[in-house]
Amino acid sequence: MTFELSPFTAIADGVYLAQAQPACVTIGLVVGRESALVIDTGSSPAQGAAILAAAQDVAGEVPVRHVVITHAHFDHYFGLGGFSGVTSVAHRGLFAAAHAAPIPADQRESLGVTPDDLVAPTTTFSLATTLDLGDCYVEVVHFGRGHTDHDVVVLIPERAVVFAGDLLESDGGPWAGEDTWPSEWPQTLDGMLGTLGKDSIVVPGHGPTMSREDAFAQRAELAWYGGKAEELYDARTPAQGSWREGGEWPWPQEQSEAFMEIAMRRLAASGRRPSRSLRLLT
Repeated sequence: MTFELSPFTAIADGVYLAQAQPACVTIGLVVGRESALVIDTGSSPAQGAAILAAAQDVAGEVPVRHVVITHAHFDHYFGLGGFSGVTSVAHRGLFAAAHAAPIPADQRESLGVTPDDLVAPTTTFSLATTLDLGDCYVEVVHFGRGHTDHDVVVLIPERAVVFAGDLLESDGGPWAGEDTWPSEWPQTLDGMLGTLGKDSIVVPGHGPTMSREDAFAQRAELAWYGGKAEELYDARTPAQGSWREGGEWPWPQEQSEAFMEIAMRRLAASGRRPSRSLRLLT
């Protein structure tokens, strides 16, 4: 597997982005007067070390002292082992979530990582914590379950920038896995959306930056999928084959049906019973 890192480019005063391959994950850098912060770590300890070195080059004489991991998926977390000496911050559920799902053998081989490479964050929290970069306060907040049960959002109010992790993706809609909570996702986004000003820059986990309006639109799409999942579940209609070209589905077929399958499994696990509506007489 090819590991690459694009140069960091500025999107606001002291805020920079780079893209790391594989998975084209967005890496953030926030530079304050006294210290700098990296957001997400790439896919392996070696890539993490390369990200740290590149970030330090951009930060110059300001030391990179902090890194935040938005969630435990490989492209965001597996590089943490390369951030030796840097204080790492994550939700308290991250480490357990990473070890609850063993790394598949093919992924271990392609990434060159082992379970021993997954180091625990040095600092964890439940709801929120703050970081002082000198002339800039950063808020790290868990608004609830969505893409995972431990997603965190990084707010930089003084720079009008928000890092959403994979709660948002601008290259199409966000993807869902077995650790996703589709029915709670829109409400979790509501907490983040309430912090945005009209000129805020929203940084998704993958893809170009988003405006406030873009973020609200994707929240609406997620809510639509939640309602559609309930409709199919109550009608006992399988997710596979439910997508129709030319319909109102916001996302492509594979992505839509995969999301619906996860949502419907969550509904079943919650104990929801499909409704029993009577057919109207004609």
